[in-house]
Amino acid sequence: MHLVCAVLLLSLAIPVSAQTVPAGTPYYRDNRERFNAYLFRTYTDPQRFAWLLVDSATDHWTRAPREWDRSAESYSYRVASGWGRRIVRNSVQTALEAALKEDSRYRLSGDRRFGKRIVFAITHAVLAYRPDGSVEPMYGRMAAGVVASATASTWHPQSISAATLLCGVGSAAIDRAGSNLLTEFEPDLRRFGRKTWNILIRK
Repeated sequence: MHLVCAVLLLSLAIPVSAQTVPAGTPYYRDNRERFNAYLFRTYTDPQRFAWLLVDSATDHWTRAPREWDRSAESYSYRVASGWGRRIVRNSVQTALEAALKEDSRYRLSGDRRFGKRIVFAITHAVLAYRPDGSVEPMYGRMAAGVVASATASTWHPQSISAATLLCGVGSAAIDRAGSNLLTEFEPDLRRFGRKTWNILIRK
């Protein structure tokens, strides 16, 4: 029952305003559209903010980093650190993608097959679209992950090393994969949430 309630709450909590674009969506019309997309995913997207709180809670529970304990103050440090890293990464990513003419917004696969949708979401965690509709490695986001890791070392208790910078790239890809999967299956989760809610209120 607890699992059903958790999934139901997650399904109902996914915001309609999430930055989802359908398959076949054209490249950015202009820099204003790109900037608005940056503002949304960095500062006002409730879905990404919710994941930030969850990620920070996970680090809080596992005491990562060890220098911060499990106090409420340390949790606020973890949230602020994660958000600061996001601001740096998204800012650098937006600038680099504009220069490289990349569009990293996730497009829904448009496929009905479960396995194909999962593969599409995960593989597109490292792919960006070009103005002609083709895809290429997400150079802007990967480079931004390195910059964010290096910058975060000024406030986060970690040292700059090759492993740290490599983790920045990996973290950017993993975060994006999770976001893509949630976005891809958002319509299904919403339908499941509504259906489950209707069943529960009838009991």
